Order: sequence, then C-alpha cells, then structure tokens
Amino acid sequence: MKKKTLLSALLAGAMVFSLAACGSKPASTDGSTTTSASASTTSTAASTTSASTASTTSSAEVAETPVEGGQLIIGDSTQSNGDIYPIWTNNSSDYKAYQLSFGYTTVAKDKSGKFIVDPQVVKDVQTTDNSDGTKTYTIKIFEDLKWSNGEQITAKDYVFDVLFFSNPVLVEYGASTVTRGMYYQGFDAYNKGETDVFEGVRLLGDYEFSVTVSKDYLPYYYDLYLMAVMPSYLKGWLPEGFDVVDEGKGAFITGGDLKAKATADHVNAYRMDLKAYSGPYMKDKYDETSNTYTLKRNPEFKGNFEGQKPYIETLLVKHVKSETQFDELKTGSVDLLTFMMDGKEINTGLDLVEAGTHGYTDYMRNGYGQLIFVCDRGPTQFTEVRHAIAYLLDRNEFAKTFTGGYGEVVNGEYGLSQWMVEEKEEEISALNQYSYSIDNAIAELEKAGFTLDKDGKPYKEGLRYKKLDNGDLMPLTINWCSSENNPVSDLLATMLAKSPDVAKAGMEIKQSVVTFNELINNYYQLKENDFNMYNMGQGFTAVFDRQKEYEIGNPANRNRISDEELQKLAADMLKVNNDEDFANRWLAYQQRWNELLPNLPLYSNQIHDFYTIRLKNYTDIKGGLWELVDQILYCWVVD
Repeated sequence: MKKKTLLSALLAGAMVFSLAACGSKPASTDGSTTTSASASTTSTAASTTSASTASTTSSAEVAETPVEGGQLIIGDSTQSNGDIYPIWTNNSSDYKAYQLSFGYTTVAKDKSGKFIVDPQVVKDVQTTDNSDGTKTYTIKIFEDLKWSNGEQITAKDYVFDVLFFSNPVLVEYGASTVTRGMYYQGFDAYNKGETDVFEGVRLLGDYEFSVTVSKDYLPYYYDLYLMAVMPSYLKGWLPEGFDVVDEGKGAFITGGDLKAKATADHVNAYRMDLKAYSGPYMKDKYDETSNTYTLKRNPEFKGNFEGQKPYIETLLVKHVKSETQFDELKTGSVDLLTFMMDGKEINTGLDLVEAGTHGYTDYMRNGYGQLIFVCDRGPTQFTEVRHAIAYLLDRNEFAKTFTGGYGEVVNGEYGLSQWMVEEKEEEISALNQYSYSIDNAIAELEKAGFTLDKDGKPYKEGLRYKKLDNGDLMPLTINWCSSENNPVSDLLATMLAKSPDVAKAGMEIKQSVVTFNELINNYYQLKENDFNMYNMGQGFTAVFDRQKEYEIGNPANRNRISDEELQKLAADMLKVNNDEDFANRWLAYQQRWNELLPNLPLYSNQIHDFYTIRLKNYTDIKGGLWELVDQILYCWVVD
C-alpha cells in the first residue's frame, strides 16, 4: 500500500462546509487525537456549496446484514475528565461522549453536509419576517420525544435550554462561556443580567415555542442555524421548585434563587452526574482511573433525521496513550482510533491495513494544529512578537516532519477541507507565509521595542528587554504551557523552544509541561497563571462564525485580543445570503487575521481513522460534515 500521499491531489474538488456554535470545537492535544461549541451545534449550510471530501475506505469493509448488540471501544489520546457538558472544562474526548448522548436538536445534518429541519423532532415550523427587521421561527415539536428516563420532552425543555445556557449566573458557577441564545432578540440585556425575561424566546404551549432572531444578525449566511435549539432537562439542572413561564413578554425562569450557593452546588453536581439524555446513547458510568466513558443505547431514542437508531449496544470512549495506542488497536484493547495525524502513526496503521486485520477511512481536516497566543499579557501582547515567533519556526519543515507528507502549512484561520480555501486559492496563497528568517524575526522584535538589555542599555546580546510606559523593563520571555506525552509539544520544544536561533534573536521560551486537563484549566483561566502561549488543536464545524471569539471583552475571546477591525470583520462576514459575498468577506477576515496572528497555525492535514474489521460500515466520514458521532449509528460489530 502506498504510504505517502500528495495532499494537493486530495484537495482537488474538496469543497466542504465548515459547523460550530461560533465556529469551533473543544480543544485537543493535537498530535494525540482530535480537537467550544454550544450545545446547539447543528445548523444549515447553503446546499449549493457542500460536497464531499476525499475519503477512502479499505476493502476490509465487508458486511451485509446489520447485527444488533455488542461493544465497541473507541480510543482517544486526549485525556477526558468526566465533565461531559460543554462550556465548563469539557475537552474533545468529553465532547465526543456529549455528542453521542444528546440530540433532538431542531436542525439536523444529512450525509451530504446539508442541514435540514429534523423531521423526527419538528412537526411544523413557521417563519415570520417582522416589520422591525427581526425574524421569528415558531416551532411545534412532536409529542413522542422522551428523555432516557422515560419522561416526556416538551417545549419547556427547549425554552429552558436557551434561558439557562444564556444566563450570566453560569459564569459564577464556573462556566467558561454563556452564549447559547446570542442570536436572539434581547440576548444582551438578559446575558448581562439586566433583565430576567428573555424577550426573543417564547413558550407558546406544551409543544410549541418560538425564537426571534435579532436584526443585528440578519441577513445571516447560515440561515437555518438560527432556529437550531435543543432540549435540556430542567428537573435535573435545577433544584425542585424551579420552572419556566411566559407571561406574554418573553420566557423566564422562576421558582427560586439562581444565585444561591445551594443552586450553584446543585448545578455543578448535576453536570458531573447527568440523569437524563436525549441522544442515541446515555452515560452509564465514567471511570476516573482509566478516563473511560461507558455509554449504553438510549432505549427511548426515536432515531436521527432518518429514524436511524444505533445497532451497537455499548460504546466505550477510552483514554489511550499515543505511544501505545496502535499496540492496543492490534491486540484488541481498542477497536477504533480516530483523528490520526502523525505521519508515523498513519504509516503504522496502514501496516495493519495491509495485513488485512484492520480498515481505515481518511478525510481532509476542518481545522489545524496551532500555537495559541494570549494577547493581553507579556511579550505576546505585541503583534510584532507574535510575528517574530512565526519567523523563528520553520513551519514547512515542522509540518513535513510531523505529518509525514499527510499535511501542509496554512496561514490563516481555516482548515484544508473548507470550500472557501479552494474558491480563494490565489488570494490565500498571497497571505504572509512568515517563512523562516531570523533576520525578519529580529527586525520585528526591534520594531516592538525590545531593544534593551537587562540593565536598560542598548541591546547587544543575551535576553532582550523592552521599557514599558511605567518605566519597568519587560523581558522577552514567552511562558509556554504544553501537555505531557504530546508529540507536537516534543517537536516544538526541539524546533522552537530550544532552537539556537531563538536565543540568538534574544528571546527565551520557557516550557511548562502539565496534564492536558491542567492545560485546559490554565487556558480557560480557571486559576491564575502567567502563561501566554499554548499548543493545541483547533477544529471547525459547519458554521464558521467567529464573532464571539474575537469580540472585545467577551469571555469566548480566549486570545484576549482587542482589535476593532478584526471584531467587525468577524461579524460582517456572516451578514450575507450568498456564497460569493461570504467568500469575499471570509477572505477579508483571513487577511486581517493573518496580519494580527492571534494564533500561529502549524499545519492542516489529511486525517486517518483506523479500526478492527469487526467494526462494519464505518464509511462516509467527511471531516466537519459527517463525523464518527453521525456514522456510528449506522455501524455494527461482528465477533
């Protein structure tokens, strides 16, 4: 089997849509496995712009009749922490368990990547263009939707989801972002705690509700996404006595004090021990020692948009170490490894495929590996310093070394699977590539004002310093937080942190190695720290909306970058209703992003998933379009 592949060949015709609530997925170690999204991570994309990625499935796929039952063990080298629900410390492996456990969103994604009103959930929907420029979706849900505990799912559960996960009190509970209802009329006032009533969310009956989109978000490129709402279990999340009511001016939560410590304790206890699920699977248990989720089929699940229910009885999402994961796949300790990106890993997996014991599928990545800069502290607050770091890393050599020929460098906030990349290929090629150059790096550092030594004298050698407005001298020290057992981190340490040219330029990069869960806590600023650089993966899904990520002062702005032009470009990018205008605005956004460099993309790549041949029908994976959590319902295992 040919183990080297020309990425350019795969890119030909690979025009696909990128979905995320606000454009991204939870973080991953990247180099070990896959790479926040709000729970409503379903949307619509213009059907004219969606097509499949290059994908290959081996001839090991042979099965004709689905078989029910059995167990499948999914290996994931990003360490989970049991925090299954997004907006807290949920990472990519926890998020995988979450996606498998929660569903019944009003909008679904079909196999082609087109997003549709889910016919299993929505009985009727009416759209009204209001005279004040807003748009209202009035939604009736079917009466046969049930939670995994057998209780009825009603309109109140959908309204509660928007109210609760838009409420600023969740930040006091330790949540990282609270942006669920950001598109709806009255969100800002509600989200800031200025009112308890959410004007744009209405409870209209036991099985009927409406959401009104603010005129500030219209037109909107991903139009149907605006009516994507999912249910949340009110009786689980809040203590007894709380309720959702609507007196005619908008829905609100009543019956208790949301700010009470007892309520906060209840919420944080419930998120770690959920009792009701709406997806194809439900959490049976979580083993903190092995970092393993055990998921069982949800007996009350009605089916996906096609009425498809899972065949496999039990799924285990198990933490595996990158250095031994293929040994586990070979011996049967795991059945499926996803998101393999390291060239050595891919070639090891292809050896198993050649032996006839395993199969694989591959697809282009809708994301990238990256260095993340914190832009409000230390030297990385200066754009020129971020530029200098880019010039001091030979990213082409880095990508070649790490991906083994299965990836290439990108120079903006995009993945190789996004259709806009091909549409604007010439303009994207013209972006600053920050090609390796110590001279350019030094010029940027001097431009940033790092022209002094530790004594405040003109710089000659050693570590550079910059004189601040208050008279203090700032050392050119980059505090880098990386995760343990991470081949990307190891390669960065060799090619960047320990590079003689970094020292020659007058820069110092101090690496701190922690567990991935500790890294996430630092990244989310859940505890005070002085880190200003991280390395993690970034994944996009089918709604490329980066408004909140670059909104000045928003907690979702992890980079803590304050740039009014970038903020405006991120918002304006979506205010179109056709592909051409969207692509043009996407390009303008990418050009400004490339100039500011809040993150440094390292590579985007061709992903491989490897699995034992006992897993059948694992096909059709298309990056951000159709993923493991979608296809697994159509799979079965044969022993």
